[in-house]
Amino acid sequence: MPTTFQVYEDAADEWRWRLVAANGEIVADSGEGYVSRRNAREAAERVQAYTPDADVLDVDDAAFEVYEDAAGEWRWRLRHRNGEIVADSGEGYASRSGVRDAVQRVKRRVTGATVEELDDSD
Repeated sequence: MPTTFQVYEDAADEWRWRLVAANGEIVADSGEGYVSRRNAREAAERVQAYTPDADVLDVDDAAFEVYEDAAGEWRWRLRHRNGEIVADSGEGYASRSGVRDAVQRVKRRVTGATVEELDDSD
């Protein structure tokens, strides 16, 4: 039996996928339920399409994530190793190289920066 994506309905009536190796070992799963079989199948197909070229992100304390948003702009966010977003770009950039330059500027400027508390005079 080759490695297979299995799409199935769980006890909560949600659809999920799992990747099962030839020896029966589950090597990956959806981690969440989907409302329909089709949605679970499409998610499995995305995993199949994206995984071969995906980068490996090995995070110690935090990592910058660079991504293209729904409007086609490039953004960054800083994620703690627990997945929490601790900072973001606050604006979009026209290119991947533009947002990467912005990340480098943040990295250079944050060292030695002071923390000020502004009075709330409203």
